[in-house]
Formats: sequence, C-alpha cells, structure tokens
Amino acid sequence: MRMWVYNPHTGGKKVPPAVQARTERRILDYANNAYTEPDVPRGRVSPGGESREEWIERLRNTPTHLCRIRYFGNEDRWSFAF
Repeated sequence: MRMWVYNPHTGGKKVPPAVQARTERRILDYANNAYTEPDVPRGRVSPGGESREEWIERLRNTPTHLCRIRYFGNEDRWSFAF
C-alpha cells in the first residue's frame, strides 16, 4: 500500500507574473498597515555616521527578508519558512 504525503518543504512551481503581482500587493498592503516608524532619538548619531534623516530614510528603504515562500500552483497553497 502506498501513501502519498504532501510535503511543504519540497516541490513548488514558478509563480506566474499575475499571481506574483497580486501577492506582492497583498503583502505590501498588510505591511503598510502594520508598519511603525522606528524610534530614533534626536541627537543620536547613526553607527555609519549618517544624519538622523539619512539614517531613517535608509531604514525605510532597506527591505527586511522575513521569510521564504513556495508556491504550489494555487493561490491558496503556499508554504513558508522563517
């Protein structure tokens, strides 16, 4: 007797451009609602010697890679790893 088990850590398919765009939009919308500015005290110098404004701008524009996602051919079937 054979038993087939779904393994979310293997396989996956290339994400079609339309799905990629919809997924990116959903993630960015969620992030925009959840994001709060970092608390950078006035007068504090950044580790790189940047001005406070330069430091905040760099933090705003630096992506944070939180996880990896794997697509299984359906927008309701994904796996992810932190």
